[in-house]
Amino acid sequence: MTIDIYKQAFYSPNSFFSSFFAPTEIYVVAKEDIEKAKHEQYHAQLKAINERIDYLQTSKTEIQSKIDAYHKENGTND
Repeated sequence: MTIDIYKQAFYSPNSFFSSFFAPTEIYVVAKEDIEKAKHEQYHAQLKAINERIDYLQTSKTEIQSKIDAYHKENGTND
């Protein structure tokens, strides 16, 4: 919801100065809505982190198996 207290007095769409002196829009948001948005953001971040961890663990397993196969073929233990 915006509050346009001064819009009628100071703002005219035909005025050159209207872009400079137009009133600021004020948005009122409930504290509960902000907290809910933060909570949802934390959940999204945690999900992204867990997906990245799963991807990295899968990649690690694949690369480790390639390294093990290489050592098995060449008989080395580097």
